[in-house]
Amino acid sequence: MSKKPERRRSQLGGLSPVAPMSGRVEAAQPAPERTAPAAAAPAAPKRTAAAAASSKPGTRTKMGYYAAPEDSERIRAAFIAARNAGRPYRSLSDFQLEAILDKVVQLEAELNGGRPFEGAPAHSLSPGRPME
Repeated sequence: MSKKPERRRSQLGGLSPVAPMSGRVEAAQPAPERTAPAAAAPAAPKRTAAAAASSKPGTRTKMGYYAAPEDSERIRAAFIAARNAGRPYRSLSDFQLEAILDKVVQLEAELNGGRPFEGAPAHSLSPGRPME
């Protein structure tokens, strides 16, 4: 009997269509110099194991909001620019989540002494648009 031929390996095995920058090597650009020192912002709290686990598929809860068409276009354009610059956003949802969590950390520092806010149940807010 003859042996089976050895299977050939693909050269594309280490690349990902989700993270297209993973296979490219680009020259590092020098960071722009700051003209004025920024105020020291409090360090962001470490994400808990539950929060880290929420980034796994199927463990997230859906949240939505309304935006003007011009704002929606700016948000999508910023996401595309960030992805093209090599930022590791896997999706528009990841991009928006990071922006929202940055704002939450800022509000926790301003309004809650830097401590994380207590969780609020999903139905504690009134649904829909505010009545005018």
